[in-house]
Amino acid sequence: MIANQPRSLQRIIGPSEIGNPCDHCLAARLAGWDKHEVETPWVTVIGTSVHAWMEEHFQQAEAQARTEGRSDWLTEARVMVGLIGGKEIWGSTDLVDVQGRMTVDWKIVGDSSLAKYKAGPSQVYRTQAHLYAKGWNDAGTPIDEVSIYFLPRNKQMRHGFWWHEPYQPQIALAALERANRLQISLDAIEQAAGIDVRDKWITNLPRDSGCWDCKRYPDKPPPTDPLGLGLTAA
Repeated sequence: MIANQPRSLQRIIGPSEIGNPCDHCLAARLAGWDKHEVETPWVTVIGTSVHAWMEEHFQQAEAQARTEGRSDWLTEARVMVGLIGGKEIWGSTDLVDVQGRMTVDWKIVGDSSLAKYKAGPSQVYRTQAHLYAKGWNDAGTPIDEVSIYFLPRNKQMRHGFWWHEPYQPQIALAALERANRLQISLDAIEQAAGIDVRDKWITNLPRDSGCWDCKRYPDKPPPTDPLGLGLTAA
């Protein structure tokens, strides 16, 4: 069931992946390469379960708000954030604070990640937040602020960290522009020389040194210490 979650089977790139700083992995995702988990992604299941719990309780709050004649919350609502290669890119926003004109993204993280994100979110997370805001503004639901609530996976809730900033459309537009440039190159190479040449081109693209996705693709980089001797491969 873990391996066959809809998110695991999704073939089209989503807003949570467009900001990936790794050219190799962004291109691989755009090309539709299959990602293979190194082991069962249990941490992802924990995150999915917390999201479902949040959704249930904010839906209850929204039901109460509607009895009072207003709408306060949109939960896990789908929105189109832009086009890549002429295709619509859709995603689900964890929460929209309708009255506060703000999007909210839940991130359930371990201790080291929680400490790191107190200095600010990753490029991937920040881009995702602004893409959702762009989508809602395009759809006619005004959003002025984006936010991420980093919830501690291993500590009490008081250790969580709330990050937010004003919506900046240029962040979303720059990410879509970059993805579209890669998509144009992928399509041109495939049309001129075939899929094999396209895939070799992807393999030779620059990789981000901190990328977690590289090891999940078939052309994963070789181990830095192939013999286990504490040495770095040349």
